[in-house]
Amino acid sequence: MARRKCKNFVCGSVLVFMLLMTSCFSGPRAVRVELPKIRQVHATQAFVHASVIPMTEPDTVIDDAIVIVEGQTIVYVGTDYGRIPLTANIIDCSGKWIVPGLADAHVHLLFNALDPLLFLANGVTSVRNMASLTDSGGDDARFAFSDHLEFRDSIRRGEVLSPWVYQASPIHEARTGKYFDRALYVNTNSAQAGKEMVQEAYEKGFDYFKIYNKLPSSAFSIIVREAEELGLPVVGHVPHEVSLESVLDSSSMHSIEHLTGYINPFGKMKFSPDRLDEIAYRTAEAGIWNVPTLEVWKHIVAPEHIDAIDTDPWTRYISTPNRKIWSGSIKSFSNLINKQVEGYTMLPSDHMEDFELIVEALIEAKAPIAAGTDSGTLNVVAGTSLHRELEALVELGMTPWEALAASTVHAAECLRRADEFGSIQAGLRADLLVLSGNPLEDITQLRDINLVVVQGVPYAQSELTDMLDQLASANYH
Repeated sequence: MARRKCKNFVCGSVLVFMLLMTSCFSGPRAVRVELPKIRQVHATQAFVHASVIPMTEPDTVIDDAIVIVEGQTIVYVGTDYGRIPLTANIIDCSGKWIVPGLADAHVHLLFNALDPLLFLANGVTSVRNMASLTDSGGDDARFAFSDHLEFRDSIRRGEVLSPWVYQASPIHEARTGKYFDRALYVNTNSAQAGKEMVQEAYEKGFDYFKIYNKLPSSAFSIIVREAEELGLPVVGHVPHEVSLESVLDSSSMHSIEHLTGYINPFGKMKFSPDRLDEIAYRTAEAGIWNVPTLEVWKHIVAPEHIDAIDTDPWTRYISTPNRKIWSGSIKSFSNLINKQVEGYTMLPSDHMEDFELIVEALIEAKAPIAAGTDSGTLNVVAGTSLHRELEALVELGMTPWEALAASTVHAAECLRRADEFGSIQAGLRADLLVLSGNPLEDITQLRDINLVVVQGVPYAQSELTDMLDQLASANYH
């Protein structure tokens, strides 16, 4: 694929992310909803006569295959029909395709209580929730979720119908004053504070430690050291005081979100555009994951996407308070498009091309990429946005298998949970999608979902949308 030339490489990301966090995190009272419980099913189920895409090897398809599930677990994948227990419940998948359930590696469960069902209705069975509420945030009426760790654990106990949630800590950076939201941020302004916060996050049981733009370099250094000793992956934004090159040289972060570090705050890249290929290959060598979240950038820097929420049918399941928060945020960003600040163009109207250029380089270099959307913020609707993200990755150079991998087996590797989900193998969680068409030929076939199997329980997509209709009607209108 011929690479396009860079144009702007300017972002103003200090102000952009400040607006994102402050405008989103000040708003009306959220609507809290009791989600349905996951139902009980026959102990053994056999999905038969399917074309199975196991995601164990590129482009592999097992024809006329069976997938046997016991409880929450896959116990057999193959073509030996003699393995089907006589007591199994048979689900005929003739003419259908089975793939692993999708994962969104960057979401925010904050303002919209129906997001878990929105994810499932769109085939997303695992998510990494990228910011937890702090101890003081649980009673904050702005949020539809009061305790992210408890919500995660209730899913694992089989008490609620939801994607499997992997939970990041609250956001850690040095921040006080007007833009310090105590419900979501932890002021981490020194090496000692960083050490204490890592230990606290580990003891509370968070799956990842999240860092942000204004974390001091002294705190960053001790955080990555302490977190590595505890086996707690450090994820988030490359701090402004830390160079991308140093992160790549030391492999000190597990995943980089939103391409932070590749695009410099208030101006140019920290490296010249002619070094883009070099940086991409260094990223691949370092083995550091990137979660580009192109979907959210489209709503920030591409004017044609700003009103997309008005045409997306899934937005009927977004609460009115959530819509108001998004509307205020989008207005703030739209006022910055092509605005000149200190000699720089804040959000050039063609800036999306520069983000895409970086992703093209990372794809070409075979750098690790997991698909994530930043759903829950800025008109990024849970579930449906992941399909657009995957379609964008194909447009930028991934094969359909590679894009599917970015939201299945590679996403599981990014989340350090490949032993739990992401491929169709015996011993893994039975999160599956039954599709009408072959996504290896056309990635948009991932949208044509017949069944969503979550933790071994099959739901027709229409059944999930019926639940959404009932809950939205009872709580949102």
